[in-house]
Amino acid sequence: MMQESKLPNIDDVEGKKKRFKFALSLARRAGSALCGASLVCDAVRDKKAVLVILSNTASENSKKRVSNCALYYETKILYTNLTPEELGGAVGKSSLACIGVTDKNLAFNIERNLY
Repeated sequence: MMQESKLPNIDDVEGKKKRFKFALSLARRAGSALCGASLVCDAVRDKKAVLVILSNTASENSKKRVSNCALYYETKILYTNLTPEELGGAVGKSSLACIGVTDKNLAFNIERNLY
């Protein structure tokens, strides 16, 4: 008897994407989200950022700058398939390559909802 391969339901993927964006917006409203590569790198250096979320489609310069900083200071970094426009839209900005989260509980919630 062959088992059917269970493909993810499109509704589940879209729902998870919405929950991820909502968790990002909660972090922004709580004042725990840092927007932009320079602010995120400064927070990582000061050991204030708990989590860094980086768009896969950001410019190579931004990805290299932020990921090298996060790796050097041993800060958790998550890559997302959201475009910079979608990532920025989740927190009320026009376009963002990365977002830093300073609250560990919100970071856990965002990480759990990453699609």
